[in-house]
Amino acid sequence: MTPHWYSASPPDQRRLISIFLHSLTARSPLSTVPPFDSEVNATKSAHDIAAVLRWGLRHLQLDGSFGHTEEWYQTFFDAERNAGYPPKVFSNTLSHLIPTEHLKLLNEVLDLISSLAPYAETNSTSGSKLSKIFGLWLLNSHRVETKDDWRSFYERWEIAGRQLEHIFFARIRYVCFCCSGQR
Repeated sequence: MTPHWYSASPPDQRRLISIFLHSLTARSPLSTVPPFDSEVNATKSAHDIAAVLRWGLRHLQLDGSFGHTEEWYQTFFDAERNAGYPPKVFSNTLSHLIPTEHLKLLNEVLDLISSLAPYAETNSTSGSKLSKIFGLWLLNSHRVETKDDWRSFYERWEIAGRQLEHIFFARIRYVCFCCSGQR
């Protein structure tokens, strides 16, 4: 389902993944492993970086499901709607519905999506589109179901993508509110 970009380089992707894995086990800053951050910054193709991010999310194993309960998203959705979509719902409601380590991961991914979104005209990938792509890999602990067919997989993929898109928009409202100095 993922197109092969002519600028993508599987050897570069494998090298980046290898450097990333080595950086996790590096014991000292004087290690002979090249720093992952500088390698990512020097990479010429955004498609290679996206491939490494997809690889990381596919191999990510969170403790339990994404939220404290299976109903975390519905609880967030209902609370936001009932309160009239307040700008601080991301920090005041969502942050209490998911474990701290999951919230940190969510914030990192949303930061990445936010940093790519301004270049949507150039790379044809809006924040909304990225949210839909990564939703299943981030929000679902059961990415593959034994009885999945194409239709059921697509439905789960679309629901998770729309959920992450909604959370992305809630976070944008929160960041804009905080930047306006109203806190």
